[in-house]
Amino acid sequence: MKKMQDTASPGHFVCRRMLILKTFLVILLWSTCLVSGYRGHAQERTTVTVNMTDVTLNEVITELKKQTKYDFFYNSELVKSKGRVSVRARNLDLREVLEQVLTPVGLEYAIQQDLITIRERRVQQEVAKIEMITVSGKVTDKDGNPVVGATVVIHGTTQGVATDVDGKYSLMTRPDDVLTISFIGYKTEVVPVKENKHLNVILSPASEDLEEVTVVAFGQQKKESVVSAITTVRPMDLKSSNSDLTSSFAGKIAGMVGWQTGGLPAALTEDEMNTKFYIRGITSFQTGANVDPLILLDGVESSKLDLARIAPEDIETFSVMKDASATAIYGSRGANGVILITTKKGKTGKVTINYDGTVSFSKIHSMTDWMNSGELIDWNRQANVNAGAYTGKYGNAPDPDIDGDAYFGGVSQYPYLRPVFNAAFQFNADGTPVLRDATQYEKEVLGYADRVPVYNSANIPTTPWTDYVTRTSLTHNHQISLSAGTEKSKLYMSLAYLDQESPMKDQDYKRYTVNMNGEIQATEFLKVGMGINASHSIKNYGIVSNFSNTTAKDSYGLATSLMPYAPAFDENGKILSPDDGPSRHNVLLNIDEALNETRYYGFMLSSFAELDFGKIWTPLEGVKWRTNFGTQYRNSREGSYYGDKFTNPLGYASTEPNVAYNNHNQKLAWTLENMIFYNKTFNKIHTVGLTLMQSAEYYRTEGLDARAYESKFPTALWYSIGDSNKAKLGAGSSFNEQQRASYMARLNYNLMDRYLLTVTGRWDGASMLAAGNKWDFFPSAALAWKMNEENFMKNIGWLNSLKLRVGYGVTGNASINSYQTAGSMVSQWANKPFGQGGITTNTTGAKASVLPNRNLGWEKTASTNFGVDFGFLNNRITGSVEYYIANTSDLLLNRSIPLMTGYTQILTNVGKTQNKGLEITLSTTNIQTEDFTWKTDFTFSTNRSKIVELADGKVDDPTNGWFIGKPMDEIWTYKYDRLWQDTPEDRRMLAIYKAKGNGITMFPGMAKLVDQEFIEVPEGTEGSKTVTLEDGSKVTYMDNGFGKFDKDDYHFQGSFTPKWEGGFTTTFIYKNWQLNAFFYGRFGNMYYGLMQTYGRRVENDTWSPENTDAKFPQPRAGGESFTDYKEYMNYTKGNMVAVRNIALSYTFPEKWLGKIGANSCQIYGQVLNPFIWGGDLVKAGINPDDTTGWGAEGGRSNGTYKYIGGQTNNTVLTRSFVIGLRLGF
Repeated sequence: MKKMQDTASPGHFVCRRMLILKTFLVILLWSTCLVSGYRGHAQERTTVTVNMTDVTLNEVITELKKQTKYDFFYNSELVKSKGRVSVRARNLDLREVLEQVLTPVGLEYAIQQDLITIRERRVQQEVAKIEMITVSGKVTDKDGNPVVGATVVIHGTTQGVATDVDGKYSLMTRPDDVLTISFIGYKTEVVPVKENKHLNVILSPASEDLEEVTVVAFGQQKKESVVSAITTVRPMDLKSSNSDLTSSFAGKIAGMVGWQTGGLPAALTEDEMNTKFYIRGITSFQTGANVDPLILLDGVESSKLDLARIAPEDIETFSVMKDASATAIYGSRGANGVILITTKKGKTGKVTINYDGTVSFSKIHSMTDWMNSGELIDWNRQANVNAGAYTGKYGNAPDPDIDGDAYFGGVSQYPYLRPVFNAAFQFNADGTPVLRDATQYEKEVLGYADRVPVYNSANIPTTPWTDYVTRTSLTHNHQISLSAGTEKSKLYMSLAYLDQESPMKDQDYKRYTVNMNGEIQATEFLKVGMGINASHSIKNYGIVSNFSNTTAKDSYGLATSLMPYAPAFDENGKILSPDDGPSRHNVLLNIDEALNETRYYGFMLSSFAELDFGKIWTPLEGVKWRTNFGTQYRNSREGSYYGDKFTNPLGYASTEPNVAYNNHNQKLAWTLENMIFYNKTFNKIHTVGLTLMQSAEYYRTEGLDARAYESKFPTALWYSIGDSNKAKLGAGSSFNEQQRASYMARLNYNLMDRYLLTVTGRWDGASMLAAGNKWDFFPSAALAWKMNEENFMKNIGWLNSLKLRVGYGVTGNASINSYQTAGSMVSQWANKPFGQGGITTNTTGAKASVLPNRNLGWEKTASTNFGVDFGFLNNRITGSVEYYIANTSDLLLNRSIPLMTGYTQILTNVGKTQNKGLEITLSTTNIQTEDFTWKTDFTFSTNRSKIVELADGKVDDPTNGWFIGKPMDEIWTYKYDRLWQDTPEDRRMLAIYKAKGNGITMFPGMAKLVDQEFIEVPEGTEGSKTVTLEDGSKVTYMDNGFGKFDKDDYHFQGSFTPKWEGGFTTTFIYKNWQLNAFFYGRFGNMYYGLMQTYGRRVENDTWSPENTDAKFPQPRAGGESFTDYKEYMNYTKGNMVAVRNIALSYTFPEKWLGKIGANSCQIYGQVLNPFIWGGDLVKAGINPDDTTGWGAEGGRSNGTYKYIGGQTNNTVLTRSFVIGLRLGF
């Protein structure tokens, strides 16, 4: 079944692309004109208010600098020599004030862009006498490369030149002139001539300033002034060819745990996301509780899906706030940490246009060595032989009369299997098998008869099912952006297009994104800004929608479930479509008979207005008002249709042929914040910052879905739900509404730029909680000491920075659904006969299913954080160390209540947990010469969680698998010990297990569990048990639980959460070449899946009498009934190290680009997921980085997880090769 959109003509496709191109050109021209118009206001009037008497000229300049955006360049000794001055001005133009102050003392000034130069005033005769000199030199970047086209100007004039292709310049100047050297993307340098005839200048990238600035709540701080646990990541470090930005988090951010959960090209729901992540552990017990960090995109609360969709090229800053002192300002929203993202804004200066594009090629690499047809058939036959259950006429040799139905899928029932079967054996004209003489080894060791059929399993054809559903996929990702600005206005806009094919043929994803950010200095005291982000995406999921963990996740999973001997085509080369048998669910037939498409439309608006009261009235200097308003609207439509020929390999009624599904969801959310800021410095050593905030939030989601059966018009797909069997039509709807309100105060104090203090108090209210418990107060405080600023440490030459931090805070989490405090009603079993007399007709009713609890309140986490930031050897070694302890109380748990109430449990705030961990970040510059640099970056984090109290205090809850002192996801079940051996000791123990009263039958080569200790005692011993063995002998042993397996034999085996994880990036730079590689490691976590592919993968290390030290059990099927415990071998360590990417880039020299008018150009190549190493899991062909299929089938049974393991993607590794180009004008 082809997609509807595929029927569009090529002409329609071209017209659509041309329309997109025309639209972009119109927007680009409009933006350029707009920015050009802004430039006309660059010299608008700047007014100041100054009232100063008998002060130094330096004090006046300092005041003017505070009230304007100008920097001042002057000779301090010259200014000091002019004595004291007085000035009075109210809303007077800056130029007039400068004339009023400087002229009487014989000074003059010059203004150029944002720099004011002050120097001695010269009379005309003196100017004529000054001898002109020629100054020449070279302008380079910090790596020594010439900067072509840099502007070298005599400050205060229009006289200047541009550097040539070698970065050289020559200019006539006076000895007392000042030169300004500037170039887009670099910091402007100001250099006095001072009679120097040769001046070389090194320009530093403007981005270096960003590395010293950390984005914090509602603003920025210098990195050295931050007192909380905040990690800043360079946006381009998160860039990959994957459409999901979050796939790059693991190992890049200390304290953030992330793991892969699938290989889909993109996610349209959070359950479908390829990556799960959280910050510093999970604390809530509630299923469905919010454990996700708060994500703020330009101040607007966003989802993990929004984060996954954003283009790294649009990100200006990316910060992760981890401790309570950093997140407290966001109240309950930040209880699980905060990810703070700001997108790019326009830059002052020349209009720049940048292009960033990649083309990626991806292919699925199977880590599992799957058996071919012959190997699988031989394995299954040998399993019967091992059990003594093979009854062929030729001993244990293959017998075609048995094998055809037993191991070839039923040859007698399904004629299409006959050619496969005939390839293995040779037959005479009468249909009897051709026989040969068996070898001595075959007869003595393998148990063959003297004469056996001629058989060769290597001749059996193998159907490459996974090849039929996979491809080398091609992905295009293109973005073009424009940045421009003046002193009064800035604009940034970008258009992006992603066309991603999945390596699975039936999956693809397209996304269109528009991003615009602008701000205007409307007046001297008022600044306003607005950002808009709009996106539209179309995703084709393929055969399988995201069903539960009990089925394959996609067409690849369905392909691996098909038998390799089942043919895909008949003898004439046509796709096989039988009604039954191993080829019934031919994936080639189904891949065109199913369509699961989701269309997504998203719109996000962020806006602000900022009022500087100090520019209106001088006594209010330092007081600002800011209002932020952000809103988000999302709409998605999921549609699925299964065609008439779909064989329904999933087995659900919802995936039967001619079933259509249409699901609409929409979300509206907005946030309003009003803030007052006050910042002031007293006596040059006391700096105080005060923030007051009021905020309100609103969330609303609603959905409507319908599923139609026996649809009449296949071509209508899901657009004609009504044309179906209305008796079977199923419909549903959903609605959710939440509101939050908050008041916050934050005080920052800085003493001598050495001692730092932050105190925050927040009053939060949430509509989800019960009346009387909706509001609560959450405080936090943090201290920092910049030890390197102390006099006793200033003479330590190798020490650049050393800062100690400590913070404490309490955050709240409203971990319940919107209406959970009111209980719930159900209609099931509530329809009863009602009325007088012999009433037999049921009356529709409802009954309460969950007891309301009007006292449900906040879950609270009190956390303490200790940190050290350091920089050594001219900051060639920098990093931080964090240690934290987080205690969570009032966790929501179900508590038992008396049955007389009509209920068994009630949800109550009673539980407690603890998280603690260590995080280390280290960056080093190992080698740095003129042409070569080697840098490395390390991250390391560990987290330990434990349950402190449950519903009944410090008492375990085995039913739910929760134990005091253990993590919430601790595995508690039977423990695999070893394989049973064919020794007298093991034979006797197996006989005891099999004896009457125990009844557990096992054989050598099978899995042995850890049992209670076997203590043999004389018969009649108190507390003993006597059993009779098959040979009539008796054995007496202590009845301590040995010989049976129940909950007393459960063991703690570990947690699925890694004990520690880390990342390592190494970067080599040689001239314009850069090579880097990123390694990620995860250790100490358990994984369920070691036996997942046992019986389908090639496994040579299985037990046999000749291989008793084998890792895996002997295959066994049929024969005497037995109890098999090999499923408990699934639990094993998930240790792994993976090379995430290797990248090589080349940046073209600027002197080459000047000829084409370009400012920058870089080409690069990248290999993603080239290697992975690990323990037993990786050796068995399982990818421990992918947790697809994790989860309990049916939850827990008496505390035991019934895991089903991975389904698809944890047997593969998707490898990609990326080619990219970055070009700037």
